[in-house]
Amino acid sequence: MHGICRALALCLMGLRGSDQAPVRVVVVDDSVTMQRWLRSVLSKDPRLDLVGVAGSATEARAVIKATNPDVLTLDIEMPGMNGIEFLAHLMRLRPMPVVMLASAVSPDSALVRRALAIGAVACVPKPTLPTPESMAALCDSVFAAAHGHAQNGHDADQSAYHNKILLIGASTGGVTAIERLLARLPDDIPPIVIAQHMPQSFLESFVRRLDRLGPHRVDFTRSRMQLAPGDIRIAPSFDVQTCVTWHSNAWHIQEIARDNAHRFCPSIDVLFASSTTWAPQVGALLLTGLGSDGAKGMLALRRNGARTMGQSQNSCVIYGMPGAALALDASEAEADIDTIGAEILSRMQGKRAGQATL
Repeated sequence: MHGICRALALCLMGLRGSDQAPVRVVVVDDSVTMQRWLRSVLSKDPRLDLVGVAGSATEARAVIKATNPDVLTLDIEMPGMNGIEFLAHLMRLRPMPVVMLASAVSPDSALVRRALAIGAVACVPKPTLPTPESMAALCDSVFAAAHGHAQNGHDADQSAYHNKILLIGASTGGVTAIERLLARLPDDIPPIVIAQHMPQSFLESFVRRLDRLGPHRVDFTRSRMQLAPGDIRIAPSFDVQTCVTWHSNAWHIQEIARDNAHRFCPSIDVLFASSTTWAPQVGALLLTGLGSDGAKGMLALRRNGARTMGQSQNSCVIYGMPGAALALDASEAEADIDTIGAEILSRMQGKRAGQATL
């Protein structure tokens, strides 16, 4: 009983002497048990007014529209559209303070970093054994989020790559090279967009395999998609070319009509060239492949301040594309496939990560 009183006292601390109306809260969680627990905890805090509960992204849209809340608590992992995807939609269409709730996710995980980069105010672990202290902390986090204060010491700019992007081009031999490169990346990565020369039917199985193998979510690019740190997106081989653009403090996908000037779709040259305006924010890699697609686009990027690298000849199946980039002086350096990911990320932060093959 003493513990419960202490929790309520902690929750009341921010209210004393205040005439403010309670903060309107909506809870989004697929677990009925968690919904009931959150309802019980939040309803006991006079600073908070629980105005709605939803069990999915679809329900959440309707509840938000009907209740017009001040703050949302959102489960980071839900079936169907997960919390990260819903958060991205929410921040585009109706930005509002959001506290992410995570069960088996550490505070420094890739999911948490993505949520904070997209716009969540805080990410709070779901307590396995609820205590008065954890209840009070949750109330404080929700109340603070509604007033624009993060309670967990994180913010979207904590990632070293909050305004950066990594573009990768590959062709023959690229399937294995990309798998090896992605498998060695850390949790904290910039958004990555990959152009791999391959028929769409093979790309679809490749994307599914990459998504299954690694800790990062891998999917196709879509027109107007907003990218966040931790995202890995593959350009489709439809009759549109995939580009990237920077606006509203985030990277976005832009699709343009395919023309006869570029043999390949997706075209690495088109992808690279689309980011030239923001070159100092860009890292570019050319991996194994026949021909020279990407070399000219990489040259334009390097001349405008991007960090650029090619895969070393001895680790390529076919050295065509990286060799063409080196011949144009488009790549700063080359490295083996097992180290090139760490090297380009380090260069994007203005550091060096070990010895590259120059």
